[in-house]
This record gives sequence, C-alpha cells and structure tokens, in this order.
Amino acid sequence: MITAILGGLVLRQLDMTQYRHLSLTGPVLAGLLLGVLLFNLSKIAGALRLNIYQRHVGLRIGEIDNLKLYYAGMYLNLALPGGIGGDGYKILVLRRQGAASGKVLVGITLFDRFSGLLALLLLGCAFVPFLGLGWLSHAVHAWVAGCLTIFVALVLAHRCWLKMRWPGIFCACCGALVVQILQLACMAAIIAGLGVPLGQYPQYLAVFLASSIAAVLPVTIGGLGMRELTFVYGLRLLGLGSEVGVLAAIAFFLITAGSSLIGAALLPGSWETYARS
Repeated sequence: MITAILGGLVLRQLDMTQYRHLSLTGPVLAGLLLGVLLFNLSKIAGALRLNIYQRHVGLRIGEIDNLKLYYAGMYLNLALPGGIGGDGYKILVLRRQGAASGKVLVGITLFDRFSGLLALLLLGCAFVPFLGLGWLSHAVHAWVAGCLTIFVALVLAHRCWLKMRWPGIFCACCGALVVQILQLACMAAIIAGLGVPLGQYPQYLAVFLASSIAAVLPVTIGGLGMRELTFVYGLRLLGLGSEVGVLAAIAFFLITAGSSLIGAALLPGSWETYARS
C-alpha cells in the first residue's frame, strides 16, 4: 500500500513528456549490463563481509555456501520491506546449525547493517564538497567532522560491542566501503548510459546514497517508491531535473530484483544444506 502511494506521488511530480524519446539504445543497454555486473560484485563483497562477522562468533561457513544463503536472503527481501524477510531467513537457517545463539545471530546481522549505513554516511560526507551547496555554510568543516565522527563510531562499535581485533576491524570496515563503492559504480554506469553529463555525477551519486539510506526504512518493498521519491526531491534541491534520476532509480530496482531472483533457485538448497549440517 505504501509503495503504491509513494509511486503515485512520484508520478505526479514528473514531466512524462521527457520520456517520449526513451529507447533501449546501445549506451543505455551497455550501462545496464555493466550495472548488473557491478551490483552482483557488490553482493559478493557483502557476503564476504558478513562471513567475517559470522566467523568472529564461531560460525564456520564456506564462502560458496554463505553466498548461496546470501542470495536466498536477497530473494526474500523482495517480499518484505527493509530486508526483514532475508535477514530473518538467514538467522533461522544459521540457528539450525547450532553454532551460535539466536541473540548472537541477530546481533551480527544488525551490526552488518549498521556498518553498511555508516559506510553510506561516510561516502555521503565525502561528496559534500563537490555539491556546490551555497545554502550550507562551512561545508568542508562539516565534511571533515562527519568523516572523523563516523570513522571513530565504526571502530569503537567493533571494539566495544563485538570485541573484534584490529585485523578483523580493518577487513570489516574495508568490506563495508567496497560494497557501497561498487553500488555507487553501478549507479554511475546506469546514469552514464542515460546520458547524464559528467559534471552532474556528484549530485546524482550523492542523492543515490541518500536514497539507499531511505530505502532501508521498513516501509516499502525493496525500497521501491522511497528511492524514487528521494531522487525527485533530492535532485530538485540540488537544482536538477528529476526525470532521469527517477528512471535511474527504477533501473537500479530492476537490477536488484532481477539479481535477487537468482536466490529463488538457491532457496531450497540453502535450507537443505544447513539441515544436514
């Protein structure tokens, strides 16, 4: 229901005549295909990062089995908002293995998401100086302060909550950044195919980061509607038209949904694998 309401609100804000000449040309198709590759590389990196946390609490899972479980969770994320379905499934399956309690599994799952959000905020701070925000004073100072605050919070959370050693913290932090950078590259490929001028990339990518944070909120399915709405108002706030941005957001959702369908084939196998463990 909320997804439909947000979708209707987005459509009311758009000039549909801007899409009259839209076609799946060579550059558009190339951008989409490159986006698919980069998106799935980000998910592979995400699975590797999650396994760092799992091994820290004593879960010994092969990388291939973990990747299959990760994609199965992605598929279930299409059904419930905010990634609740996929996270719940992974916790349930790993709990059957008996190597960790449900409380511990919930903890590392939440921490995996928390560190991902911190990486988004860190990258968002890095974009501030390139946005030309005349209405925001001391942008550079805010950028530096934001980066330092987020970095310190991320490190302290690993040390104090998870009791991780420095090599593990380094790998987890780098993993979180790699995941988000690959998704930024995915969006960059999409907007390149759509013909966005190079000088506008910082604005589009900054809004994409903001939309990724908004899409995590458990109110819409797969972030559909919330991400597009963020593009509408975010790009307008930066003085740009929102039509291409909304189209890029929809393309990103379709890439996400299409890639997540891989998990449909892996769902039964992931359950049986851990049933035998």
